[in-house]
Amino acid sequence: MKFSVIVAAHNEGHQIVSSLKCLRQSSKTSPVEIIVVDGGSDDDTVASSREWADETLCLEKPNRGAQWDAGARKATGNHLFFLRADVHPPGNWQQVLERFWLLNEDKKISAAVFSVDYGRDLGLRALSAWSNARVRAGILAADHGLCTTVDIYKAVGGYPPFAELEDFELSRRLRARGRIVLLPELIHAAARRLRARGPLTYALSRVWKETRYKMGASPESLFRQ
Repeated sequence: MKFSVIVAAHNEGHQIVSSLKCLRQSSKTSPVEIIVVDGGSDDDTVASSREWADETLCLEKPNRGAQWDAGARKATGNHLFFLRADVHPPGNWQQVLERFWLLNEDKKISAAVFSVDYGRDLGLRALSAWSNARVRAGILAADHGLCTTVDIYKAVGGYPPFAELEDFELSRRLRARGRIVLLPELIHAAARRLRARGPLTYALSRVWKETRYKMGASPESLFRQ
């Protein structure tokens, strides 16, 4: 079993080395390929990534859906693990995912994600609980990290080239194929943007954008809002 870890980045030069180093050093049981896909950074994200990534791809502008799909097309592993550059999976992520897929290979499961932890503040704890509950209902967010097989990813059409709600659309595609499983192990997501906006404002904005999308609004128009 070989994992291809696909990291979408944009202006993460200040911390991407530590993130990639942790990924590389925690990869112990089988081969791991790390692919960083940059979305038009104007800092040293690309240069900093090259020491720890097996491959670094560059897109002209930030678009997580397009970035992750570009990385998936380059991947040589049979399992894909999609991450934002500012999240930190558990130190034993590889062992957890290997065990999960070995035990569930023949079951009707389309993907696995980790339980998210945004922080210890009351509002952030509430947001974590809300986001984890949504995964149980089949709606995932990019902060959880997503692992699926290459075959399933190709069968559902992969990530759409959306700068906004790419995870929401992929959730819909995956649900048609099988169940999305929430793992109990924690993935720690950077909360700087959540603290700036406030957890409640973030959650309401997310639901509003999802509703607009279901009513026919384009992801590009929602990204600009």
